Amino acid sequence: MLNLLSFQQHYENQERKLVESDLFRKSSLSALYRYKWSNRDLKIDDSKGFNTLRKLPFIDSNDLRIVWERHPVEEIILTGNVALWHCTSGSMGKKKWIPWSYQDYSTARLEIGRILFEAGLKPEDIMLSITLPAPFISGSLPYRVLESSATVGYPIEQIIASPTSIQDSFELLMKRQPTVLLSTPSLILRIAEEIASRTPSILKKIAEEKGSLKLKIGSTLTKIISIKPKHIFKKLRLGFFTAESLDPYRRVLQDLWGLEAFDLYGFTEGFGVGYECSEHNGLHFPSLNCILEIIPERELERERKQPGYTPEAVLLSEAEKNLTGALVVTDFKEALPLVRYRIGDLVKVVQVEECSCGSVCPKLKILGRVDDIINLGIIRFSTISVDEILKSNMVNGRVDDWEIYVSRKNYKPMLTLTIKPGYIKDEKLFREEIISRLLRIEAFKIGLDAGLFILEPIKFVDKLNLEIIGQGKSRHVRYSSDYNKPVNS
Repeated sequence: MLNLLSFQQHYENQERKLVESDLFRKSSLSALYRYKWSNRDLKIDDSKGFNTLRKLPFIDSNDLRIVWERHPVEEIILTGNVALWHCTSGSMGKKKWIPWSYQDYSTARLEIGRILFEAGLKPEDIMLSITLPAPFISGSLPYRVLESSATVGYPIEQIIASPTSIQDSFELLMKRQPTVLLSTPSLILRIAEEIASRTPSILKKIAEEKGSLKLKIGSTLTKIISIKPKHIFKKLRLGFFTAESLDPYRRVLQDLWGLEAFDLYGFTEGFGVGYECSEHNGLHFPSLNCILEIIPERELERERKQPGYTPEAVLLSEAEKNLTGALVVTDFKEALPLVRYRIGDLVKVVQVEECSCGSVCPKLKILGRVDDIINLGIIRFSTISVDEILKSNMVNGRVDDWEIYVSRKNYKPMLTLTIKPGYIKDEKLFREEIISRLLRIEAFKIGLDAGLFILEPIKFVDKLNLEIIGQGKSRHVRYSSDYNKPVNS
């Protein structure tokens, strides 16, 4: 159990830390906050903890992009040097590079280590980590786990692989037999497909090299029997999954890999890890190195209807059960702290009392995104990027309007694009031109090429009935009603 006497007391300590760390004054030296705070009558040098925090404006990913475009690095970061740079996925069209000092990295690795041991990691475990490589932050997770576990005297053995190198590790994995998995849900299910299709040929090759009759028989049997990873990696007992919601994939993932799956929550920009306990009904957010707030739905709606309105937020320590809203983080990072950063995720408070696992941290459910992100699991890109591409000049036709409908086929997201054309010269060539343009979106191309989502044939219609949301804005993306429901294998 994370050693917090009570969550309210913890937040009282975090408020004192706000004042003692001089976070607001230090942050005001960064161009990011000068840009946002300049037109506010704020007395940063007279910080009064949460009272001052509530008066500060929110920032979001767009603010980060603007400041990086307009200012040199030296005017943005608050440290003389940077230990690591991580980049976001670029879901809003352009990647954001985030600086981490060595102290930031050390703090984060200790946080993830404590959480994983809390969730059931054991000193004797062998972890297979399949994550996206650098410069994405997930690429650093295996090293953080190794270093954080070593600091408490139990360095967890790591077998690190990328999605493209997993088959090169296959023979080692068969010999070493990992007990714990660290990855993302859709990625590990795609790898399960590859294991099923490639295991016969891999076993046959190994059998020929070793002259093993047992392996030859095994290779023959795998052509007849549907192979699941749990048939090969028989010691797996736990899986930690991040970067996308685990819930839709949990059932099929546990069936294929034969493990108990735990959800982890994090984001590239800063601190704020959430973890799932053995109850599997939400994520605890201990806020070890940050302060979390929630902007209630009623405030979000008022913001949509009244341009320029700044919504009020509720501290997580004061949030009541069933409160739904947008998650906001203020952290204590050294290189570039986040102050009231809107992550873009919609959450619901599902538990505030002490959990049966012993945790006093509130439990949240991640409901989805509040921004214009098309969410295909680990693959995400913005409606802004899609709109810019589809509305650009094309040779074989013109797009007047469009809609994307996201459903599932088995566990994979399935995307259906419907176009209302202004005119079409050649329908076949127009479809091909639209696809070739969409492939300019890096995340779209990576996901389609890797088979992480399915693209249905483009539909052309005479009329689109798009839902109108705040300020007369059209909703271009719809999700099937069962999109976030568990899928079967």
